Amino acid sequence: MARSAEEARRPATGARIRRATGKRQRARRLALTVSFLLFPITIFYFSPVLVIEGALAGAVVGSMLVFLLQFASALVLRRAFCGWLCAAGGLQEIEADAVGKPARLGWRTRIKYVIWVPWFASIVACAWVAGGFTTIDPLAGIPGGVSLNNPLGLGIYFGIVALFFVPNLFLGRRAMCHCICWMAPFMVLGGKLGRAMRVPQLHIDARPETCVGCGKCSKACPMSLDVPALLHEGAIADAECIQCGACADTCPKDTLSLRFGRMAKRAGGA
Repeated sequence: MARSAEEARRPATGARIRRATGKRQRARRLALTVSFLLFPITIFYFSPVLVIEGALAGAVVGSMLVFLLQFASALVLRRAFCGWLCAAGGLQEIEADAVGKPARLGWRTRIKYVIWVPWFASIVACAWVAGGFTTIDPLAGIPGGVSLNNPLGLGIYFGIVALFFVPNLFLGRRAMCHCICWMAPFMVLGGKLGRAMRVPQLHIDARPETCVGCGKCSKACPMSLDVPALLHEGAIADAECIQCGACADTCPKDTLSLRFGRMAKRAGGA
């Protein structure tokens, strides 16, 4: 009788879990959409150009503060910002419903580092020429704290929107997150440093022994990762994972779960 009662409870428990995970993805998509709608206000706080201008003046500007915060938060949250709060990510996930096809990965994921390294080196060089950072001015280049406070800013805004929108029509969903995002390397490095320091992190935990190979996780992944191929370590450690939890929320066997803790490698790779 006890066993029968336990089996009778399982469908109800599974239904509650599915409802909860469905709500999580709806909340995540809503947060991304709101972030994108606020992009005309916040865009200059992510500007790679203002950082260089600030460095030449010896000033820590708003976008540098944001990049430093992304690096610091990634020690614990890895790339969760990309999955939950990024305005450009929100734009791309809205677009993904129309595009549908997965992104082409491979060597393309390295392009952003080819862009990032000389850009970061130029920031360091400009700061050295200026004699170091001597002031902190979060609103430098952002009068009144609002990015698009004059018509001239519209060209920049629509240029960035086009940069993160048009190539995905040909390269697949969230392709520009993989290829050109200048913010991603800050979080990738922060996440790797946090794991090396054995800091508890937000991550996708895995029980590969329960995987049935249905492929639903890979179809749900907004970053087009081959999730079943990444399960062998007991956690999704790939640098392109954005901790969105979409794979875990679609898994029919609870093989995957979004959790907080140390990403310890399991014995025997299981």
